[in-house]
Amino acid sequence: MKKLKYKIGFILGMTAAFFIISSCSDNYVDSPPQYSIDSENFFNSEDDYYKALIGSYDILQSTYVNVIVGEIASDNTLCGGESPTDVIGWQQIDDMIHTPVNSNLHDVWSWMFAGVQRCNYFMEYKDKISFEGKDQMIGEIRFLRAYYQFELVKWFGGIPMKVDERFKLGDETTIPRSSAEAVYAQIEADLLAAIEVLPEIPQQQMRATKGAAQSLLGKAYLYQEKFAEAATVLEEVINSGSYSLVDDYNSIFEREVKMVMNLY
Repeated sequence: MKKLKYKIGFILGMTAAFFIISSCSDNYVDSPPQYSIDSENFFNSEDDYYKALIGSYDILQSTYVNVIVGEIASDNTLCGGESPTDVIGWQQIDDMIHTPVNSNLHDVWSWMFAGVQRCNYFMEYKDKISFEGKDQMIGEIRFLRAYYQFELVKWFGGIPMKVDERFKLGDETTIPRSSAEAVYAQIEADLLAAIEVLPEIPQQQMRATKGAAQSLLGKAYLYQEKFAEAATVLEEVINSGSYSLVDDYNSIFEREVKMVMNLY
């Protein structure tokens, strides 16, 4: 009799535990997450847009590679290094024996496209909310996109393009390369729009200005041999009064040395 009561009690207890666990599990599964953020539900505040702007600027850190490789490819610089195999991609470019399979050229392609992608992400959601100062942010983004695309067309000619829309997985096999002329047309459009909204004096150091956009536009014109257009826009920069040449070229390097020494 006691064994029977024990078995019945055990069965009832296990049944109750099963329903309690199931109930808790159901509640947990059905409960919406308290906080969730991804690329599709991000742009909900001015701070979100500002963070996306910072992310677009961040890729500029990688452009040291563009400068180094460009100098090595020219007659200005020898690659150097401790041995002929020190950064083999740079060595190949220095000797003009590089092929399409070059890791350092691949870095330029990948990082500049990462910059374009981040700018397109911002532009894809540019109209989601409104706040004061957003037009200037859009101007900065269009300046940055123009710069990244200028680096790409300068290095590789025509490139695949999407405007105000991110590249998706599979696009690399379906979107053809645009012509260099089409890329430059987009660069010009972005910079002309940026010039209209960017300030002459930035709110923070190192942020894009009207003069920066005008200067890049002038350079893009020069690369297309649009010399009259280049002269016009670059004269505007010169006559703006915002920029001047240093009296002593050597002082540029002296100032840099002093700044470095002040860090220690």
